[in-house]
Amino acid sequence: MADTQYITKNRLSQEVNKARIWVAIIGAPIAGFLMYKLPNLWWIVGLIYLFSIVGAASTKRSGARGELKTLKLLEKLPDSYVLFNQVDVPNSRAKRGFTELDLIVVGPNGVFVVEVKNNNSKVTGDDQAAYWTAHKVGRKGGRYTAKVRNPIKQLKKQVHVLAEHLKKNRASTWIDGVVFFSHRSARVKLSSPPSVPVLERKGLVEYILNYQPKRAPSNVEKVVQQLVELKQMTV
Repeated sequence: MADTQYITKNRLSQEVNKARIWVAIIGAPIAGFLMYKLPNLWWIVGLIYLFSIVGAASTKRSGARGELKTLKLLEKLPDSYVLFNQVDVPNSRAKRGFTELDLIVVGPNGVFVVEVKNNNSKVTGDDQAAYWTAHKVGRKGGRYTAKVRNPIKQLKKQVHVLAEHLKKNRASTWIDGVVFFSHRSARVKLSSPPSVPVLERKGLVEYILNYQPKRAPSNVEKVVQQLVELKQMTV
């Protein structure tokens, strides 16, 4: 089993809980007022209030599920692999001053940044496009599309930011990137071959285990040390 000692509680899950609490607090007096004014429709108001609480921050909830599901898969790696989740890497060009990486795997055959997507639909796009398209089906069967950021571009940015940070701290090493669609209903269709691996539902552990680096990984212990320090800064 992989080394998971640096895995911390998922921040997205915590943000979802906070969002639900705020919706409950703010919505309670509004719901109470409407029930008082519309006594014959109290059950409709109650249902709307309940669904508002449950649906709060649904995108973040989906993201948290995807990351947790992917983490469970990565835990199957041998104990020579070390896992990190939600690592904030300093980035002066980012609005928040850092770039968040979903998952990082450090092992004897390399360092891997994993960008997790939990889309439950068909996704189409192109390697170079700024956005991809998610083809969704609504609750009543209606079809619609939604734009999603190109995860390949996100991943390449993350790899670059991490590589810069490691180089600055004398822990330079080659970093490989993987885009992983974790939802069982995900289907990805790209108009051209991707420049980085894009995996659906399975194959992530096998990819990492079978990865053959062009050159032997260097500074592995220093990389782990740097990632540990970054995690300590965000706790």
